[in-house]
Amino acid sequence: MVDLERVLDAIEAQRSAIPVVFLQAGEIDLTTPSGRLLARILAAVAANEGDVKSARLSAQRAQAAQAGRAHGPLGYGYDDEQRIIPEEAGVIRDVARRLIEGDSLYSIAADLNERGVPTPGSGKWDARRVQRAAERDERQAVTAVIEGARSSSSLTPGALARLLRKAGGNAEVCSAAWVRDQLWVEHVTSHDHGLDDSTIARMLFAAGVPADRSYWRAANVRAMVRRGSLCGWREFSPGQRGGYGELISPGDWTPILSKEAIEDIRLVTDRPRTKRGREPKYLLAAILKCGKCGSSLAGSPTRNGGPFRYACSKQPGRPHTCGGLTIAGPQTDRIVSMAIIDAVAEAKVRSGTAQRRTANGAAARGAEETIAEISRLRKHYGLEFAAGRLHQEEWDAVREGWALRQREAERVLGTWAPNLHAVLSDVPKDRPDIEKWWESASVRRKREIVQVLVERIEIAPREKINNRFDDSRIGEPVWRI
Repeated sequence: MVDLERVLDAIEAQRSAIPVVFLQAGEIDLTTPSGRLLARILAAVAANEGDVKSARLSAQRAQAAQAGRAHGPLGYGYDDEQRIIPEEAGVIRDVARRLIEGDSLYSIAADLNERGVPTPGSGKWDARRVQRAAERDERQAVTAVIEGARSSSSLTPGALARLLRKAGGNAEVCSAAWVRDQLWVEHVTSHDHGLDDSTIARMLFAAGVPADRSYWRAANVRAMVRRGSLCGWREFSPGQRGGYGELISPGDWTPILSKEAIEDIRLVTDRPRTKRGREPKYLLAAILKCGKCGSSLAGSPTRNGGPFRYACSKQPGRPHTCGGLTIAGPQTDRIVSMAIIDAVAEAKVRSGTAQRRTANGAAARGAEETIAEISRLRKHYGLEFAAGRLHQEEWDAVREGWALRQREAERVLGTWAPNLHAVLSDVPKDRPDIEKWWESASVRRKREIVQVLVERIEIAPREKINNRFDDSRIGEPVWRI
């Protein structure tokens, strides 16, 4: 309607008859009142058709969401077949745990970059990366490809293949014959404006030209970990970005996180942050447990300025703590660190094949099997319902039962530690190198590893009152693996 009024204003300004041809009504004389009325009626009908199509499409999407069907790819953590990618799932669980425990988005992003964890879409070219590469001009060979493809100058297949090879493309792929088969040159030479950036991105990716490394930022960490698809639920958010919609029905894919975890993450990331989390000072705080009352030990400095200690502190609001146990901090850290280094150096731990020795591990495996079974059942009976072999009441009843079982399994999975591969990705494999790395790592980084490997360590009371350190008071770690 707005465009039509602009045309009418332009014709009126010309004060002369200008023939206007409509696809549906033929030629209309817009200089007459009846002609303008007919044009406005046609425009109103066309606008109404657009509104009806939009409403129908929205209804279809809402219906698909209610049925739990995914709208397009599931994103980071899943492949195109909706199967979980273990390495990416490990990163997601690690980020989720740290957010819920109070880490800031900024510190998590910095740590992921420091460890070299690939971002979503890492290594893939897109239009923005093409534009950024051309503006920065840091890789001259890549810039030459982009400028050549953007221009309308004649490029032979051989010339473009040479440019792609210089930019780091696969030498076996980037031949004149391959370029000719891909029709890149024909696109460039047949259009005055050359290739657009999206097509150039596809060409660079197909040729194997490596893209510039992308980095994690607080914004893409937040967007990645808020998505409802991560907990196996379909979210519906018309007019909003993913991660901000309502979780309306269980999907037919295997979740990575529990629904409760996603809800907690959304609360945390929606809450304004007034300050960043403090850097931890004590390696084993809350991991060490009092052998008298079972409370967590906290790290605390000594009054005379000496080495710190771990203590069961009797505080207001904690009536169950005994306040009657302490142990020297540096010596305890050293002994436990040696046990952690031994575990990290063990090949079975690094490969993830070590047997889980806690109830959590067995429960997690059972929960994963339950969710996989529900996914298979949902697909099978969904086809039965679509074929009319199941009544609506029967379909609703079985779906309700699946939802209850899936929520229980999700709660179990939400208590399981994140994937070891993500946490140990930057740690060396040889013991001497692990020891050097451990000495230089921050307390926060070492705590991440300890928390993934160890559930708790009990400290026994002192049998004799003396100043000697008794390492026999340190119990065996209760491992998560």
